[in-house]
Amino acid sequence: MSDTRQHIIEIATRLVQERGYNAFSYNDIADELGIKKASIHYHFPTKAGLVKTIMSAYREQHRQALANIDRQTSSPLQKLRKFAGLFSKTLGEDYIMCPSGMLASDAGALPEEVLREVHAFFTDSETWLGKVLNDGRKQGRFHINGSVADYSRTLFAAFEGALLAARAFNDRNRLNTASRNLINSLLIKNRTGALA
Repeated sequence: MSDTRQHIIEIATRLVQERGYNAFSYNDIADELGIKKASIHYHFPTKAGLVKTIMSAYREQHRQALANIDRQTSSPLQKLRKFAGLFSKTLGEDYIMCPSGMLASDAGALPEEVLREVHAFFTDSETWLGKVLNDGRKQGRFHINGSVADYSRTLFAAFEGALLAARAFNDRNRLNTASRNLINSLLIKNRTGALA
């Protein structure tokens, strides 16, 4: 991958995370890189193609992160805690959203090819969470009302919402507290009332 192409992707990714789909343009990227818009169009003829590339790369990074969690621990509880850590890492010091969350807020205006990538990202996460939740229920660690698939969608939406609230208030504690409460709400208490 050429340096220019990589720089375009890096800047566009940050702009998506900060502003969403509609609030940045090729002019923003060109100004920051000190190049002409034509140079961006050479690598990415359309904005939709550029943002689809961003989401495809982000999905792959996310899949690798989930695979790393699976390698690090077999504990469903620890997996959920590490998953929550991914959101904290995304928030970073600059209080930014993940690209999927920012793009989802623009869903009504997204090109179909970008929206498909956003949907696929959500599905990847929900599917992985479903496996973790199912393992936790089988081991007697998690109490889940209803279907695991429904709960995994709910849980992922709650994490995304907590990230959004932390950004809105510039308050990391909102994300950390919500993540802890979400995970603790799953845990089955033992006879003494302590979390299992």
